[in-house]
Amino acid sequence: MRAAALLLICAMALPAAAQVINPPPGNQQDLDTTEWRGWVGATLDWKPVKAVHISLDQQWRWDNDFRDFDRQFQQFGVSWSPRWNKWSKAQYLGLGLRHSSRPDRKGAIQGTDRYLRMQYEYGFEWETGRWTCGGRLRHQRQRALALKGGEDPGEYAMLVQTRLKGELAYNIKGWKWDPVLSVERFWVDVPEGWLPDGARRFRLGTARKLGKQHRVKLFIQRDAEARYNPAETGIPLSAIGAGIDDLRLNGRVEWTAGVSWRYRFKKPKRD
Repeated sequence: MRAAALLLICAMALPAAAQVINPPPGNQQDLDTTEWRGWVGATLDWKPVKAVHISLDQQWRWDNDFRDFDRQFQQFGVSWSPRWNKWSKAQYLGLGLRHSSRPDRKGAIQGTDRYLRMQYEYGFEWETGRWTCGGRLRHQRQRALALKGGEDPGEYAMLVQTRLKGELAYNIKGWKWDPVLSVERFWVDVPEGWLPDGARRFRLGTARKLGKQHRVKLFIQRDAEARYNPAETGIPLSAIGAGIDDLRLNGRVEWTAGVSWRYRFKKPKRD
């Protein structure tokens, strides 16, 4: 209860003015595009040696203010942190493979879209006193494996994104649910000649170890996208090879409440 109260108070302090997005020209009313999502996850991880970390993640997601199941994914990840000195220990290189399933039970065409994402990342984490700061640079590429309408997955445009994340945590004396604040910027790869596109993510979380092998994490997250036009002012969409479907007429804000559990396998003792 104390951890939930802390998250709620801090979340209320985050900027919420962008939840109502200015309408496109000709629309006289503001459009409330705020949406709540729920994420639930479980992780199994293992360190076969000190420098290598292996993980297997399963996550379920709901959207539309928790009413609709959105997707699930399974992800395998491995990272390597050199143990040459204290500077190398603070850094790591990672590789991940994610399989996602997104069911669609609405409309005339129903089914499940499946995607495969490969990601590469570099990260670091450094402790100074009670503070811990970290960062991560990730590049990810997602392609379709199967589409609900039976279309050829090879014709689905690959989604390519680059993400930059910064994180700051503070160890409160006598408090087991230490706060962690992170800010992340997304850049979407767009065709040549288009204006840049992306999103921003703010997350406030906390975690607690339940014994040596279990950990529970809670978080509240805010994702925001602005309106988007791939063409500069005065240039028609056709001049850069874009169409009406490439416009994002309204911005969007999504709030996410999440909980995850982690189990870490212990190394077997040698005789």
